Amino acid sequence: MQDVEFCKHRYPNAICKPVALQFLSEHEVAILELEIEESDDIFHLSVVDERHYGLVGRDDITDEEIRLMSQFEE
Repeated sequence: MQDVEFCKHRYPNAICKPVALQFLSEHEVAILELEIEESDDIFHLSVVDERHYGLVGRDDITDEEIRLMSQFEE
């Protein structure tokens, strides 16, 4: 919560999107976009979006693959 409050104060015009990272295996991670709701002084987290990514070494990916993936993510 302190990171969300910091973002609101430091960057008031930005859209704060809390995220979490979860390792699924040695070479796969999930990045979760979270939503925070408060009711009766209790915070509730829910997952808005979840994406899975494979981790590879620099030598295992070409510059062309990086270019193609950057276009796909936009």
